[in-house]
Amino acid sequence: MDRAVKVIREDKRLALVEVWGHKLGGIYADGKLSGGKWRKWLEDLNEADCLVGDWNTHNQAWDPLTQDDTRVKDMEEWIVEKGFEIGREYDGPTYERIVNGRRQQSGIDLFISRGSKNWQKVKLDKFLSDH
Repeated sequence: MDRAVKVIREDKRLALVEVWGHKLGGIYADGKLSGGKWRKWLEDLNEADCLVGDWNTHNQAWDPLTQDDTRVKDMEEWIVEKGFEIGREYDGPTYERIVNGRRQQSGIDLFISRGSKNWQKVKLDKFLSDH
């Protein structure tokens, strides 16, 4: 088996590599993507086995302290349709910032994969963003 890392695709929102026959992606889901552009961008991720990064999408399914945003329905449908699973149970926010003197927190950094429930907690912690 070839142990080399092969870069499949790289742009400002995605780095997709193949390692040991698995396609791994690091993503940044720009908050400006919406509607058809958002859905198209999600469809472009279909070849990945797992994706980790800043999804910039709020959903009570992975962050019970937030309100669902406008992109979440498309993302939920895409996750189910493509057989992905979220590999993170809520254990606190992954992002925090101060806006107008108020602290805002959210869980926008996610690890998703086909079969993510098989990953061990230790491995998941290494994949999560540093927000």
